Amino acid sequence: MTDTLETYAVEALPRLTVPVHEYLGRRLMQVGVEHLFGVPGDFNLTLLDGLATLDGLTWVGSPNELGAGYAADAYARVRGLAALVTTYGVGELSALNAVAGSAAESAPVLHIAGSPSTRAVAAGALVHHTLADGDFGRFERAYAEVTVAQHTLTAERAAEQIDAVILAALTHRKPVYLSIPSDLADAPVDAEGLEVPLRVRSAAADVDNFEAQVRGLLADAQRPVVVVGHLVARFGLGRVALGLARGLGCPLVTLPSAKGAVDESEPHHAGVYAGTLIDARTAALVRDADVVLNLGTVMSDVLSGLFTHRPHDARTVQVDPVSAQVGEAAPVGVLFADALRALVRAARDGGVGSREIAARPAAAPVAVDADAPLTQVALWHTVQEWLPAHGALLADTGTSFWGAMSMHLPDDTVVVTQPIWNSIGYALPATLGQGLADPTRRPVLLIGDGAAQMTAQELSTLAATGVRPVVILVNNAGYTIERAIQSPTAAYNDVPAWDWALLVRALCGDAAQTHRATTAGELVTALGAAAEARESLVLVEVMLDKFDAPPLLQALAAGS
Repeated sequence: MTDTLETYAVEALPRLTVPVHEYLGRRLMQVGVEHLFGVPGDFNLTLLDGLATLDGLTWVGSPNELGAGYAADAYARVRGLAALVTTYGVGELSALNAVAGSAAESAPVLHIAGSPSTRAVAAGALVHHTLADGDFGRFERAYAEVTVAQHTLTAERAAEQIDAVILAALTHRKPVYLSIPSDLADAPVDAEGLEVPLRVRSAAADVDNFEAQVRGLLADAQRPVVVVGHLVARFGLGRVALGLARGLGCPLVTLPSAKGAVDESEPHHAGVYAGTLIDARTAALVRDADVVLNLGTVMSDVLSGLFTHRPHDARTVQVDPVSAQVGEAAPVGVLFADALRALVRAARDGGVGSREIAARPAAAPVAVDADAPLTQVALWHTVQEWLPAHGALLADTGTSFWGAMSMHLPDDTVVVTQPIWNSIGYALPATLGQGLADPTRRPVLLIGDGAAQMTAQELSTLAATGVRPVVILVNNAGYTIERAIQSPTAAYNDVPAWDWALLVRALCGDAAQTHRATTAGELVTALGAAAEARESLVLVEVMLDKFDAPPLLQALAAGS
């Protein structure tokens, strides 16, 4: 993933104009997009026909727009941008939940909605996919609530509008919205813009100002700590964050949303921090620090350990996508990557990198009976021991997420979760996006049966596109996270029993294998077979008691 906005390829075009679809497609390819996620509809067909003529873009159709949006979200996290294409009204509203999640989790998705023609809009025609009242702007207004930039394309400003939304997505790492009227998809636009790279820079004076403030704060720091949030992963700056901790000679902790952003085997990595919820040691490191460097952090309820994080306002550096703040001074308009590199310079030049870092305590041994019925503790320990290095781990909301948070990950493991938006079912389509964005990593998906029932159709898309994950499906007969919070025996927490082996066979055919595990020994065997079957989608159905929950989830429920 690109960590700067200044390195995108550009091209010289001999023609003076190109169609809108070509300008859009080439801009997308310039910033690393190779796949288009979505569902066709009559208002976007001309656009899709045009995009299909461009070498380098592959269409990935989903059974519904929600799944396509989830897939685009994960793709954007890896590539730095994703494109989601839907039709007007019914299609874009179906995707709205996914795009709102991208806003919450800082995934830069460009949502392209094919819309009624300019002639229909001018006439106030009562066309389908509307409320038949002549108001064609209401869905863009809805998207204004969950995107950082919105445009309905016009013939006069098409190139400018395309560039504006893409640049906003890249800069803020947030979703954006572009509505393209059906009769403008082939309209000619000036091609010269394609020769100008999309870039934005911090003002040198602002960078210098921020760096000077940081140097002043660090001058007498004795116990600094670096707190890594999910924006470090979104900007691809995990190694820069690690370099900062090394330069300061201080510990680094990651919020749950940033797990995997920095290798957990690194000596400076002290663990996952979520207030006092997850780890008393990381909680003490942050609590006792005299300077806290917050890199792209959001202290939501889950990420802060139910608000048990206590801020150090006067001794804190907060770095966000387009601003940074030192203590209680006014924020400075500095871009994320520029701010992180200024921090590294201040740490390096300050000569404070010689502090001893206490080794992370070894994890307590876990006794697993290979022949006993599986428990949550045994499940996550077994998966942790099996996980390969250089992989991608996707964990859905609920038991899967909290199980993943308890694991110590192998080197170079990318983690995809959704702990702020928490929309169950997200991780299955996200596996599609992750697998297409980075085919060098085989995805491992952790998901509960209730969540999987939300988006199970995407198993067929995984099979059709050649993405071959290992799916560890936690079958505990319902919504265990809700049982842990309240009313464990309530009927609303139950889900119908599915025959997952038959379902996978129906959706994936010969592209898939299935296994079932009721004990740790059976799980070890199934995971070993999955590792060997790299050319197959492998689903391992893990049977657990419906009232068993990971210890971290139990702690969360007790405090909620």
